[in-house]
Amino acid sequence: MEMKKKNSSSYLLALVFILAFTFPTLLSASNSYATKDHLFPEFIKWHVYVVNSLSYNQNLFAHCKSSEDDLGVNNLSRGSNITWSFRTDFFHSTMFSCYVTKDGASLNFKAFWYDARLFDKCGWKNCIWVAKDDGVYLKNLSARLDELVYNWNAGM
Repeated sequence: MEMKKKNSSSYLLALVFILAFTFPTLLSASNSYATKDHLFPEFIKWHVYVVNSLSYNQNLFAHCKSSEDDLGVNNLSRGSNITWSFRTDFFHSTMFSCYVTKDGASLNFKAFWYDARLFDKCGWKNCIWVAKDDGVYLKNLSARLDELVYNWNAGM
């Protein structure tokens, strides 16, 4: 009987050790939200924003869609945005793209796809794309800065 106790204790210790290195956020008190969010992004309600921050009161035309949902064409004045919310599928195939145009330039870009680096930059909830004069930026919420991700293509 004593031998069984030792073996079960060893198994428990080994399990804790494996979990600690495989899923460090499980044991971290400072990231209490991370357990659910990082292990099961399918349960998160995602929000994607496309914001017009173009100068000179330029309008931004945005047409965003996935393979299942077409969000229509939107004419965004400076400072306005389009936003939508959804949950990813269990097959990790959820992807949204946007075609945006401004005076003399256009761009087709991926606004959401299944990628842990994107999730981290979006703060595991809000992906905020900002159209500026030189391109489209992603607000990196974890680093608290805007990252230029896509440059405008001349012409439409």
